[in-house]
Order: sequence, then structure tokens, then C-alpha cells
Amino acid sequence: MLQKLQKLGEKLVKCNLNCEGINNDPTQGIIPRCLLSENRKGKKKCIIVGLNPGKCKKSEREYYRRNGIKYASVQRYFSESKLHNRAYFARTRNLISQLGFDGDILWTDLAKCECLGKNGKLPAQTLRVCINKFLKNEIELFKGSTIFALGNVAFNFCALRFPEYFIVGIPHPSSYGNFDKLKKKISTKRSYFIKNLSKQKDKNNNYRAIRLSDIQTRHKLN
Repeated sequence: MLQKLQKLGEKLVKCNLNCEGINNDPTQGIIPRCLLSENRKGKKKCIIVGLNPGKCKKSEREYYRRNGIKYASVQRYFSESKLHNRAYFARTRNLISQLGFDGDILWTDLAKCECLGKNGKLPAQTLRVCINKFLKNEIELFKGSTIFALGNVAFNFCALRFPEYFIVGIPHPSSYGNFDKLKKKISTKRSYFIKNLSKQKDKNNNYRAIRLSDIQTRHKLN
């Protein structure tokens, strides 16, 4: 599995489609990235899907230019720069761990390139192409039945595109108000949330697509 993910990662960083709304300029160290496999000691693994990578800092761009435009550079930067301990990863990791998902994590995104402009939105066509070219293959290779989707766009796309997986929507970790409020609810009602997430299928034996915030609303966990 890891070897196949490695090959897919190599194709990812070399992608030159230059879809609408994205920034991909290897000469400047701006490349498609994400697809990071994090090994943990637990048994309950999952996939975490965001929208797309944030804008890389100058130090990251220089790292790729210095070490080569290759998937290995993306993987090394994740550990060497302590990127894995930054808020996006640390806050999300902590929340899913509270929910009992203590095993390996596949970190990925709907689209692999950063947006053009400030706080730009990605066109639906760009997301469609990238999901079909990369994300669906990543998910099939990792073979985890639970996908945590960060934010509304990621949740909606995953819920509609992957009916054969259990999709759980959570607020984006940068939305501190919503994310922290939900985290507090989970910490006080942890066993309830874990029990609810153990039901991956509905009464008709179809995989569920749910938002954690909807669970707390329906059951009035105030």
C-alpha cells in the first residue's frame, strides 16, 4: 500500500494540468502537495480530507527548490519543519483521537494545489478533475472506511462522491469558534459521540454521511 501511495505522490507533485483557480509554479517552489501518511500505534485508522493546501511560505518554497521537486521532499518537509505539529494538523488530530480514532492517518485534500489570489475559491470543475485524478485513488489505496471531511465544501464533495465510505463532517480547525465549541461538547459527551460514530451504516445498510454538529443539534447537547 505504501509503495503505491508513493507512486501516486510522485505523479501528484509532477502534475502540470494547471487547472483554473490554482497556483502551480515549480520554478518558484510552488507545487501540488499533501497526501501525507502518518503512522500511529492505534488500530482505528482514518482519512482526513481538507479543501486544498494553504499557501506555502517562502521557507517551504525554498526547501522544495533546494531539495528537488519530488514527493520525498514533501514528505521530509512535513517532519523536518514540524509542520505536523502546526494548528491545522494538531487540532484535527487531537479531536479525532478523542473520538477513538487512534491509528494511522492519511492527510489529503480535494485539490492538491493552492488557490490563486487571497482566500480564493476553487472552481467546481477543478475539484472534479483533481478528485477523479488523485483523491479517489488515494482513498482506495489507504483502505480506511471512515473519512473525516474538514469544512462544508470537503464534506459535500466527499458525501456525494464516495457513497461507499462513512463520511464525518467536522468544522475546519481554523474556524476556532465552531471547532472549539464542538471539541468542548465531545470532551463532555465523549462516550456518546463514540457510540454514535460506531454506527457507520443506516437502517438500509448504506454508509452514512453525517456532520458532528448535526449530532449535537439533534440531541440538544447543551
